[in-house]
Amino acid sequence: MSVSRRSFLRSGATAVLTTATALHAIPFAFAQIGAKHDPSRDFQIPYEAQRDPLFFFRRETFQPYVGGTFRVSAGKRGFKMMLDKVRDCTPGASGRALSNKKARETDCFALVFSSRGELSDLTTVYDVEHSALGKFALFLTRRDGPDGAYFYEAVFNRVL
Repeated sequence: MSVSRRSFLRSGATAVLTTATALHAIPFAFAQIGAKHDPSRDFQIPYEAQRDPLFFFRRETFQPYVGGTFRVSAGKRGFKMMLDKVRDCTPGASGRALSNKKARETDCFALVFSSRGELSDLTTVYDVEHSALGKFALFLTRRDGPDGAYFYEAVFNRVL
């Protein structure tokens, strides 16, 4: 099969231009070029989410209720659970060393609840009620404990 010189040059030039265009666009695709990065503009929180009481919960919100009783339910099935502890989850220096950029300050903590009963496995988002904090939804994961006890954990992680 013979290829004319004109078609060979045309296809070669097209390949070079396409490659140059693609290579030029890569930094833009990965957001490496542009205006100075403004962290306050990242991840804008919708107004509806800001109105949710859960938006205002901090580590200090739950500290006074350690040892207190919460009602946790999924549908009709629910149990009274005790808030065992508010555990700090802030990454240490070794975790921050993995990144080559300065990490943003975060408030990361976990609520650990204990229960004698097992909640439904059909969902992981449960309705939580407390006399002082009201009613709110939490994503909880179960950990089986000794002597038939169950531990449920909810993790909060927010950028400051």
